[in-house]
Amino acid sequence: MKTIIDVVNSKALSKFRYPNLPVQALMDLMLLIPMNLRPKHVNTAYSLRQYCIDTVLTIWHYHGGCLTGKVVDHNYKVIGVEALRVIDGSTFYRSPGTNPQATVMMLGRYMGEQIINERFSGGQKSEGIN
Repeated sequence: MKTIIDVVNSKALSKFRYPNLPVQALMDLMLLIPMNLRPKHVNTAYSLRQYCIDTVLTIWHYHGGCLTGKVVDHNYKVIGVEALRVIDGSTFYRSPGTNPQATVMMLGRYMGEQIINERFSGGQKSEGIN
């Protein structure tokens, strides 16, 4: 958060922000967004640690809706549906606490290679990916 504040306050970004609106005012605005209904602590506006605890959510990166073994199998195939896989953050058991883009991309690449290997082997599962 300190780094982000420094970047927002930098000269390089000065033309992209309102001159009379400091970062603290932007942070205070975030506390008022009605989408985040988590209770706020008294020191939220003054403690970066508490600010993150009270405001950082995974609402934009959904996790846990298609859990392995319940909705999809270990190959991410939807149970009971032929030829459909779910390969995204909804298969995660818990949030990594960060933007999951890289994890989802690598999972997609891995599963894509596995699908290609299965097709070239005549539908038989291959033991490994080269």
